[in-house]
Amino acid sequence: MKKLVPLAVAFVSMATAASAADFPVAPPMKAAMPAPILFSWTGCYVGVEGGGAWGNGDQNITGKMSLKGGIAGGTIGCNIQMSNFVVSGEADFSWTNKRGSAPELPQFTPANISETRERWLDTFRGRFGYAIDRFMIYGTAGVAVAGSTVSVTNPAFGTVSDSRDRTGWTAGLGGEFAVWTGGAFDVTLKLEYLHVGFETHQYFTSAPVLAGIPIPTRNTLLTDDIVRGGLNVKFNWGPVVARY
Repeated sequence: MKKLVPLAVAFVSMATAASAADFPVAPPMKAAMPAPILFSWTGCYVGVEGGGAWGNGDQNITGKMSLKGGIAGGTIGCNIQMSNFVVSGEADFSWTNKRGSAPELPQFTPANISETRERWLDTFRGRFGYAIDRFMIYGTAGVAVAGSTVSVTNPAFGTVSDSRDRTGWTAGLGGEFAVWTGGAFDVTLKLEYLHVGFETHQYFTSAPVLAGIPIPTRNTLLTDDIVRGGLNVKFNWGPVVARY
């Protein structure tokens, strides 16, 4: 009996060791991945923009008049991001050569060619965006100011002009994408559409004379439709914070 006890103990020990060998070994614990750092739209920026513009310069003396031309200029603004929402204030200052012309209606002087021309356009707008990391889509609205000129040309007697500044409204939408990120600044590209509307305004209220005939006062409409691209450089206000 005394000899059987050591044998039983040895047998149990061997069986336990064999059973333990059948269980899989747990893999070593991996270190947790660091939280991703997402792009932050907060900061002020400067940029350049350019594209094409078209619209109406209708006059009651000529009827319908289509305008078209190019537009280019600079932009300045600031963004504040709250979660995925971005609120911005932006101003842009642009040169444009948008123009169109038409002859006066038969009851006036059909030999006279009347032209509506826009020389510059500035807008002051709010932007309201939704951002997913480096991409943001936004709507925008605000105030527009333009420098405009109406000219009347008679091939035999020359040209008279009247220039006015116009104030109106603007609204549109766009998208912006960060193409490069750095410590001190980021670079973004944007594409946007704007519609600009101005109230009808009178030109030649002093009735200048051309070819011995007074130029009649005319009510002139002015609208813009603009598609343009832009490049912005955004300056960071501090360290980028990881968002969860």
